[in-house]
Amino acid sequence: MDNPLVTVICTCYNHADYVFDSLNSVVNQCYSPLELIIIDNASSDNSREVIQNWLWLHDYVKPLHVFFHEEPLGYCSSFNKALFSSTGKYVVDLAADDILLQEHITKAVHALEKSHSGAYFCNALLKGTNGDQKYFYKVGEDGKALEAVPQGDMYEILVRRYALCSATLVFRSMALKKMGGYDESLSYEDFDVMVRMARSHRFVYGDWVGVEKRILPQSYSSTQYQARHSVMLPSTYMVCRKIQLINRSAKEQKALLERVMHESKHALASANFETAGKLLELARELNANNLRYWFYLFWQASKVDLSFFYRKWNSLNFRR
Repeated sequence: MDNPLVTVICTCYNHADYVFDSLNSVVNQCYSPLELIIIDNASSDNSREVIQNWLWLHDYVKPLHVFFHEEPLGYCSSFNKALFSSTGKYVVDLAADDILLQEHITKAVHALEKSHSGAYFCNALLKGTNGDQKYFYKVGEDGKALEAVPQGDMYEILVRRYALCSATLVFRSMALKKMGGYDESLSYEDFDVMVRMARSHRFVYGDWVGVEKRILPQSYSSTQYQARHSVMLPSTYMVCRKIQLINRSAKEQKALLERVMHESKHALASANFETAGKLLELARELNANNLRYWFYLFWQASKVDLSFFYRKWNSLNFRR
């Protein structure tokens, strides 16, 4: 009876094959009380029918709120609409193709209540469509991460590299709302919201697998570096510009430069040359002046398209 309310926002877009199991993973949690908000973002498959069937079978679930959008909203806008109508102390952003393992929310709330952190994260099992799977953090026979996972003040780490699986995040709701929720000018949310949260709040890590995350061909994680016309890379550039403004030290600017060079490499390899040019301009402002930078400038100017080989490399890399 003393447990704080947790809101789970499940967003579905053409996930008819997965949303039923995803919603089941919410009601199968060991934790209560839960508030469930379901969004169908104008799916063109039969996701809406699947959700309605699930609702008919689970009419006992309370509190429950459902949004069936007739026209698709941007992901960030759709989530924010649900976020600011929610009442939970903590909030989970659940993609309708992912699965929450039974103790995920219980362990997250325990860690958040104990540490007073702004966000919680844990390990995840990443599952490809062809049966391949791997852990986000490599684990030993005991299921624990083989290497120490950073936690606490994560700002500089998150600026520098993708250090955690966003599908596992559980946010302190008030902190997320105070930040204005997700930035609706962006095509995707996780990089931006993690950095902004880390600027003001600590993160706490749970050393267990709490989420099964599907890697689908149409998912954001699969299309981030889509060849020649990535929707996400321009948003990545915008987030890097925002980070440049909120950084507080030369060390943080150096971390941003590492991120910008990393994103430039992937933009070039995926033949997104326009965004690569913007990223390299930002790198110049951050005082990039090494052989790697000049090589990337030459690549951007010559526009050598290696995206076919890049896709093959990414496919092989997931299996490692």
